[in-house]
Amino acid sequence: MLVLSGCADDVTADCVTAASNGSGAHQIVDDRYCGGGSHSSYFWYYGGTASNGYVRGGTTVKPGNANITSRTGKVISRGGFGNSRSGGGG
Repeated sequence: MLVLSGCADDVTADCVTAASNGSGAHQIVDDRYCGGGSHSSYFWYYGGTASNGYVRGGTTVKPGNANITSRTGKVISRGGFGNSRSGGGG
C-alpha cells in the first residue's frame, strides 16, 4: 500500500538587500520591496537566522513543497501535495 503525504515544511523568508555586509549577512528590509516591479536590488532570502536587522545562514533558492511566510506574516507560498517547484530569488 502506497501512502502519499501532503505535508509541507514551514519556512520563514526575509526581504533583503542584494548586497551583503561583508560577512555574508543581508540587511532585512520591508516586505514591499520584494513585491516585484522596479525593486530589483531586493530579493527573498529563505530559512535564515535573523539578528539585529540582518539575516544569514539561509538561501536565495525558493524551497519546493514549503509553506513560506515572511517574518511579518505575509504568505509567500503555500506548499503541500501537488505544489510545483519554482526557483529564483526574485
